[in-house]
This record gives sequence, C-alpha cells and structure tokens, in this order.
Amino acid sequence: MDFTPFIVCSPGDRAPRPRPMSTPDGLGDRMRTAAFAELQAIVAFRWAVDQFPDAPPALRDKWTAQVADETRHYEMICRRMGELGFELTGQPVSTALWESLKVCTTDRDFCIRIASAEERGRLAGVRLVDYLGKSDPETTAIFQEIADDEVAHVALAATFFDWVPE
Repeated sequence: MDFTPFIVCSPGDRAPRPRPMSTPDGLGDRMRTAAFAELQAIVAFRWAVDQFPDAPPALRDKWTAQVADETRHYEMICRRMGELGFELTGQPVSTALWESLKVCTTDRDFCIRIASAEERGRLAGVRLVDYLGKSDPETTAIFQEIADDEVAHVALAATFFDWVPE
C-alpha cells in the first residue's frame, strides 16, 4: 500500500514517540498521526466494502459514507498542518492500523476493530481539544468536529454487532 506523502515505518516497527505537547513539534506529531489514521481509515473502509460483499447492505452503505467523513477529516487536518507549517513527512508514521484491519476475515471483525480504533482516535482528539483549549481555536474546532463525528462511527459496531467500547 502506498501512503505517499507520509514516511512509513517498516511493518512491525513502531513510529517514534511524539515529542512533548508543550512544543510546536509535539502538536505537529499528533496532527500527523491523526492525519495518517484518517488516511488509513479511508483505505480501510473502501477495502471493507469490496472485501465483505455479504455484510448487511446498510452497513456497507455506512462504510461508503464514512469514506467521505474520513476524507473530510484528513483534508481538514492536512490544511491546518500546512497553515501551521507542519509537514506530513516530519516524522515516520506506523501502518499498524491498516495492518490490523487488512487481516480481518469477517465484516464483524472489521467493524469492531475499526470502531475500537475510531474510539481511541476520538479519545485522543478529546484530549487534544482539552489541551489546546482556547490557545488555538482553529485546531481545537477541527478536532472537536472529528471527535463528534467519531461517535456515530463507533456506534456502527453497537448497531450491527452489539459491541460497545469499554
């Protein structure tokens, strides 16, 4: 899978730890990780629609709709990173999310794994919103919007498979 323009770690390798949040590079690292997670989700939802033709049509329709949401999230983060002077290539990123999803063999397994990842991303976004507070209202608004959208994304696993995050 080509994730250009990102610099990706070799499969199985971890990305460098993000730098401290108190530094501009720390915010850039978190935004880069979030943008890359959104890109992996775009790829994953497209893949799942093709991979699981026997999934309930309503679920496949939701996955298709999520591609648009994930694309919007990705574009918002990338635009803001550019405004702040952060490069997508600033640090290597991990493909662990995509690697964990492409081995799913059932629509249920995929739906639950992606919902779990979306919930982790939502929580990270909430933490970022709390940290930024009023110091960066534009970035705060972006991550608040994404966190709000993720609630519905996570809920798909509950709707179709009675799964809820811990």
